[in-house]
Amino acid sequence: MLARPDPRGRRLTMTKIFMGDTMKTIMTTVAAAAIAGLAAGAGADTFDATGTGQGTSNSEPMPLADALVVVHAVSEYTGFEMANPGSPMASATGPCFGSVVINAGRVTGGGHCAYTDGDGDSWVAQWTADGMSEDGRTQGDWQIVGGTGKWQGASGGGRFDAGTDAAGTYTNNVTGSITMP
Repeated sequence: MLARPDPRGRRLTMTKIFMGDTMKTIMTTVAAAAIAGLAAGAGADTFDATGTGQGTSNSEPMPLADALVVVHAVSEYTGFEMANPGSPMASATGPCFGSVVINAGRVTGGGHCAYTDGDGDSWVAQWTADGMSEDGRTQGDWQIVGGTGKWQGASGGGRFDAGTDAAGTYTNNVTGSITMP
């Protein structure tokens, strides 16, 4: 077995030398990754995502029994009016689709939205329905899944409250936050 003396007069085997070098490499890599992560987060901007999306809904409710309805949810957003006009969501347009099940008053379901902003960058949001308001608006959570351009590496999410009023106007009131890299 190959060995070399250490400064304290002990003999180190190649296994001990390799393990020591390997641990130094791992620790150096972990430290570098942590520093890179902090540096990457240093330039990130967080935006308030409070606003109202406008568009159309072509959702189709399909009653299956007295207390069981499935809804094929389809909407198209023409824009968002944001509390912060500088929000990256302000120019988002695009479709959302999915399904919602109402079973004995319990609401479940979900889907996705594929948005494009005014610069041509795209992002995907996932939504999960978990309730319904007294006036029939679907409520739940949304979160960013991923995107292109400025949306690559973006994160965030919040709550939504979506529905069509008696005049046929479709809106989606959103809250939350978005962090852009």
